Amino acid sequence: MATRIFIVDDSEMNLKMVSALLGKEGYEVITAMNAEQALGKIGPAAPELAILDVMMPDMDGYELCRRLRERPDTAHIPIIILTALSELDERLKAFDAGADDFIAKPFQPQELLARIKVLLRRASLQVRLAAEQAQGNAIALFSLRGGIGVSSLATNLAIGLAQVWSRPVALVDLALLNGMSALMLDLPLRNSWSDLTPIKEDEIDQDVVNRILLKHDSGVQVLAAPRRPQDAELLTSGQVTQTLDVLRQQNDYVILDLPHDFNAVTLAALDAADTIYLMLSPELAAVRLAGIALDVFRELDYPGNKVKLALNWPFKGKGLQRAEIENTLKQKIDIVIPYMEDALVMALTLGKPPVFQEPASPVGAFFEDIAYQISSELHKTNPPQPLADGFIRVRERAAAKQKRKP
Repeated sequence: MATRIFIVDDSEMNLKMVSALLGKEGYEVITAMNAEQALGKIGPAAPELAILDVMMPDMDGYELCRRLRERPDTAHIPIIILTALSELDERLKAFDAGADDFIAKPFQPQELLARIKVLLRRASLQVRLAAEQAQGNAIALFSLRGGIGVSSLATNLAIGLAQVWSRPVALVDLALLNGMSALMLDLPLRNSWSDLTPIKEDEIDQDVVNRILLKHDSGVQVLAAPRRPQDAELLTSGQVTQTLDVLRQQNDYVILDLPHDFNAVTLAALDAADTIYLMLSPELAAVRLAGIALDVFRELDYPGNKVKLALNWPFKGKGLQRAEIENTLKQKIDIVIPYMEDALVMALTLGKPPVFQEPASPVGAFFEDIAYQISSELHKTNPPQPLADGFIRVRERAAAKQKRKP
């Protein structure tokens, strides 16, 4: 569907010229010759952008701009004001009325087109960021092959996100038969998914979920795997979906640590995720299973940008080349995790993830930087204030890296 642009000008010649220019670019153009006509023409399908002339009878462009800002359907659309006057006072009047941009006549057609594109791009980004802000970002870590480090990455990313942004983060352990999230964070297993199994799906709310979350010193809240394997069979996909919806309402990030299969609970979590990081190691079996997983994701009709690849080196020595893996799977690898067995073994045996225990160490810094990499654009463009220590560390490392470039 073409982007709708509303043009209001009392000059028929100007309307025709601008309409022809925008029509050639593929925009749908709606025109009006005065403010009253303009207000009457705006119906259920509000335009995505408006261009208003200042000098019009009865009501000038400034007042029309104010009226548009008062209407719910046009309050947030970009507005450009055109005028033959270029004095500073006129520019200030335009911005005071709520305009996003000001162009003095006569103008170059390419300048108008460029400014329209910038404003539409900005408006689109704002809509997307607002949607992200309203609901937390769910990130799933998944592999059909065990022993690749899904739980290690999920745990360190969750803490990394909490340290970089100082915002609420939940770590959800859906490896229901053998989950280790609580163990890897040295948390006593007081509560778990087991506490939700007797509760009806429509009765799961924030109070219920908050009572069973385990609190880690990093600020991450953990929903742990059941105490007993038999409890896992009692959990339904509906309960999982409802719980994830609740967690997304009260956390900026929800990290999903998934098992190595496609059971009903796993599929419910994968469906709910905004992004899936499919993990693999540089050996034939892992690549083959990653290919199978990608085929399943295609059958589930997941968008191509929902699934990303994370390559982990869980062993020393040579493995398949990155380029060879990408060529086989026909998808680029987004994250490469170097061999770091000693640091991750400590997390398993002592419950001390390196990103939390030693955030300034090379391993801790790596996970903080990856956490920043997978963060939402909302946080990257508008970092929460005051700036968190983790964000400052990420920024300083990026600056130092930039300086080292030739």
